Parts: sequence; C-alpha cells; structure tokens
Amino acid sequence: MPGPAGRVLPLHHLRQRGPAPGAVRVQRARLRGVDRRQQRHWRDPEIGDGEDFWWFNNGVTVVADAAQIAGKKIVVREPQIVNGLQTSHEIYSYVQNGGQHRDRSLLVKIVVAPESGTARDRIIRATNSQTQLPAGALRATESIQKDIEESLGQAGGYYYERRASYYRNLGFPLDRVVSMSRLAREFTAFALREPHTALRHSDALLLDDHHYAQIFSSRNDLDIYLLCLEIHTRLRTFLTRHAEDRPLLGDSLENWLYPLAAMSAYTLTRLRQPTQRDLFNIDLSHLSDDLMFRMVGTLEQGFKSALRRNKAGGVDRIARTPDFTTKIRQAVVSQSRYRIEG
Repeated sequence: MPGPAGRVLPLHHLRQRGPAPGAVRVQRARLRGVDRRQQRHWRDPEIGDGEDFWWFNNGVTVVADAAQIAGKKIVVREPQIVNGLQTSHEIYSYVQNGGQHRDRSLLVKIVVAPESGTARDRIIRATNSQTQLPAGALRATESIQKDIEESLGQAGGYYYERRASYYRNLGFPLDRVVSMSRLAREFTAFALREPHTALRHSDALLLDDHHYAQIFSSRNDLDIYLLCLEIHTRLRTFLTRHAEDRPLLGDSLENWLYPLAAMSAYTLTRLRQPTQRDLFNIDLSHLSDDLMFRMVGTLEQGFKSALRRNKAGGVDRIARTPDFTTKIRQAVVSQSRYRIEG
C-alpha cells in the first residue's frame, strides 16, 4: 500500500554517511535518465488537482532479509532497492534541494525472499525487465560475496563493490575500491594463471556461470582474494614507474600486468605447478623491484619474439592467446635465475 514518500529518505541518509557495520545497504545502479514526467508530478503541486504521485508511478520494490511491523513502522533488515532507484533518488534530490511539498504518497513493495534458492534473483530480474543489469548484479546477495567484502575490508582496507559503484559513488578512495570484475580478472591472472582469459573476456563472460564457479567458489580460502589484489597492486605501481622511462610495448599496462601476475606465481613459489596452498606461503617482500625488473625483461623478450613471428598480431592480440601464456611460463621455469625447482 502507498505511504508517505518521505519515509524513503532514511535509506538515502545512510548512503550519505557511508556504510557502517549493520547499516542499510542500498543497491546502487547507474541512473539512466530520470523520467521528467515523474519529476513534474513530484515537484509541481499544481499538476493534477486531487491526484496523487503514486497513481503515476510504479513505486519502489525492496528485497529484504526480514521485515516486521511495529506499530505504524516497518522494521526491515538488510533492505536492497531492486527497482525504483530513480524514483527514490529524485525524491531525495528534491528534499535535499529545499523542496517543501511533501504531501505525496509512494507505493513501496517490501519482499522478504528466501536466502537460498533463486527467488531473490528472479525478483531482481523481473522488476528490472527493461533495464540491462551490470555483469554480476544478481550475485551481490550471495554469501561468498558478503564474506569477500567483509574479509577485504577488515584484512586489507579494500572496499569491495559487490554492488556496482556502491563505494565509488560514496566517494571512497578509488585506489582502494575493488569491483567484482576487477577481482575476477586478477584472480584469473594470478591464482588460475590464465592472463589471456583475464584480458580477452568481457565482464559478462568472465562472470558467467562457468568462470564464476571457478573464481568465487566457497572452497577457496578468502585470503587468496587479498593476495591477488596485493600482487597486482605492487606490479601495477612498478609498471607505472617503469613506463615513465621505458614505454611499454603496445602502450597498455594491462597487457603486461596480467602476464606478470601469472609469472609471479611461479617466481615467488619457485614451483612449476603451484597450488593455492603454495600461493599462501608466498612472502610478499620477495616481490622486489629487482625481481619485477627481471620479469619485465623476460616478458618483453617474449613479446618481441612473438612480434617477429607475427607482426600483424600486435601486443594486444598476442597477450590474449593461450599460446603466449604457455610460452611465458616456459620462459620463466627454464631460466636458472628464477630457480624454479619442483
């Protein structure tokens, strides 16, 4: 049933203050052109004498873990706006800008869906049938995603966006904000040692059922995700400095970053086929500037050799082939200076 639209405001107030333990988490989606008719119905009290705003609006759908009626209030746990974000954003903007006409009602539907199963995802998909959801959007409420967000925040000071652009729009430092697709790429490059897959797959393909099951498996230790981020952060910082003096072939840092991450799995464990357990024994202090410089040299030789054989390919195309991934692995394990043993 419809209720005072001003009741939507507390959700947005929490968003302005930033997330806190147990705070309401609101899905953030890209605002795709607020309907101007909705704006006029909301802002202009002269429009539609005797008419109410909610007659002309589909309202807001909220999925929650639990909801309980307490007097004239509804206490909701872990609410997520899954449809009507544009409407609620417009209401919030209106009041924030000094709007005084609050005699409007808004239809709000609260759905308590089972934590397990696909009901929650089907609700999100059905209520957004005319909106293209970003890759991974339907995964945001899964336990593994919540665990990763908490683990990265507590152990590494990273802000993991299981909901697209959540921390980014709140103004958190961009270098500490990690999207689901970024984590998927960095896990694929380092833990799975498939830099070609990390480079060539779109977000949608990288987060399809097959790859998602590999990357975000409940069998993975949560610490592996922090390790992937730390390895890539160090490599990215080094490459940025290195490129100032010696421009990278192909001019794309990613073409170098992901192969180097795969190479570091071998050089830091000194093993030909490191397991996830072996990766946990890595001492990050061993990823020194000297080691990274040597790996960059090996990778550069690999690129130049491949370019001589296939000049039309270009670095972008070469780095995206499984054949090149195999060749750089062979180059690393065969060179005595890396002391690869097992």
